[in-house]
Amino acid sequence: MPPRPKPAPLPACPVEHAIQLIGGKWKMLVLRSLLLNGAQHYNQLLASVTGISPKELTRNLRELTDAGLVAARPARDAAYTLTPLGAALLPVFKRLLPWGRRLMNATKAA
Repeated sequence: MPPRPKPAPLPACPVEHAIQLIGGKWKMLVLRSLLLNGAQHYNQLLASVTGISPKELTRNLRELTDAGLVAARPARDAAYTLTPLGAALLPVFKRLLPWGRRLMNATKAA
C-alpha cells in the first residue's frame, strides 16, 4: 500500500481548523454515532450512518483517526472509539441538536 499523502497545514483560525477536521458530509454523523452508541465495530458504524458507502466510511474513519478524534482498538476487538479529544465534542452536539430541531421545524413551516 502506498504511503498516505501528508495533510495540508491547518489554518490559524480556530473555527476553520475545527471545520477542516470535522467538516464534510459524513464525519459529524460518524462522530454522532460514536457519541451516542460508544465503541462500535466497522459494520455497526456502517449500519448506523445511513447512506454512507464502505469506501467513504473507511476514508472518514482514517481522517478522524489521523486527527486524533477516533481511535481503533486492537485487531482482536477491532472497534472504533472516541478519544478524549473526540469525546470533548459532546457539548457541541448537545447545542447543535436544538438548533437542528428549530431548523427542521422552520423548514417544514415554510
